Amino acid sequence: MHENVKFIDLIKSAKYHMEAQGFTDVSTFQYLRTWRSAYNYALSQGVEYFSAELAEAYMRDKYNLSIGENSVDESSLSPYTVKNIRALRALVDFSLHGFIAKETRGEKILWPAGFSEICIMFLADYEKRGYSPLTVRKHELHLCRFVSFLKSRDVERPEDIAVDHVYDYFKTICYLSKSALANIRGTLVHALRFFHKHGICGKDLSGLVPKVSYYAQSKLSKIWSEEEIFQILNSVDRANGTGKRDYAIMAIAANLGLRSGDIVKLSISNFDWKNGIINIVQGKTGEPLSLPLSEQVGKAVIDYWQNGRPNTVADELFVQHTLPFMGLSSPMTYHIFNKYFLSSGIMIPPGKKHGLHSLRHSLASRLLEKDTPVNIVGDILGHVNSETAKQYIRVDICKLRECGLEVPEIG
Repeated sequence: MHENVKFIDLIKSAKYHMEAQGFTDVSTFQYLRTWRSAYNYALSQGVEYFSAELAEAYMRDKYNLSIGENSVDESSLSPYTVKNIRALRALVDFSLHGFIAKETRGEKILWPAGFSEICIMFLADYEKRGYSPLTVRKHELHLCRFVSFLKSRDVERPEDIAVDHVYDYFKTICYLSKSALANIRGTLVHALRFFHKHGICGKDLSGLVPKVSYYAQSKLSKIWSEEEIFQILNSVDRANGTGKRDYAIMAIAANLGLRSGDIVKLSISNFDWKNGIINIVQGKTGEPLSLPLSEQVGKAVIDYWQNGRPNTVADELFVQHTLPFMGLSSPMTYHIFNKYFLSSGIMIPPGKKHGLHSLRHSLASRLLEKDTPVNIVGDILGHVNSETAKQYIRVDICKLRECGLEVPEIG
């Protein structure tokens, strides 16, 4: 679409496109700031034209990151870094497809006339099956980018989609991480199958979508022993409000296994002190969850609420300790955890991932070590499907060894 346009002209065209699409002035300014920085980098490298390879080199040289870092979770990235990656991805999309998708939650997508009815039906089917609004939105954005690509190839109707279009699309997004590609593939497989089922596409192309070798279970190496968790929590200075907040957040993650997105949305009304339980509606699944409060969690929350939390109108329990004292974002929990992890002196192998979410996996591992049934582990972690908890069996090496069969001697 804009692959042979000079970098500076591409930036101007992308800016006009964002304005025409109704992006806010703040979003446009943030994207332009990143694009200009990348443009200056290109000049220093003697490069005149923009490409995904240039964007990748820029991110690696400046931030030691890839523009393909997975952005579905983003808990391991600061908000500033997320915005930089998002801006570069947008420019790659624009150079290839001539379109930049809005990623603001709740922003309505205007589908092309030929795709509108079937795409809306497809997303309504996800809602009908009980998926959370966040999950439906992710599928919507994945499908929107694919449809935008099809439009750039003059495909006006779903029935005109050919297998070559699917292959070509994956070539344009090959810079993404394997986890991101796996998520996109899942959306397209279900969408193409849905299109065929409803008579829109004569041929079922879902089986021809390129396969992505990615296994989410590979993340399960993020396990801490009870001694290491105690060491991390013990490194927190609880003499000040920030320390009281951070200690309470990590105690909840370690003892209850709540996801970071659910922790930052907690309010004091979620705590039933009389019955000693915490009640929430999970952000990922939309399902209610009730868990018993441990003494450590209860005392930490009360200490923060009474002695550490700033005076604020925010509904959230955990807030920023700088004006205007608003609630925390989920990515901030990664940096909270790593602040104390680094000061605790615990050594881990280079490249091993770690963050607040690792405490959730650690809780699952400890429960399995104590012979807690897998279905109970699933209930505690708030899995809609108890089968999901079976992935944690992989991390309980001690229990797996007990299942080993003796090899009889021959002769």
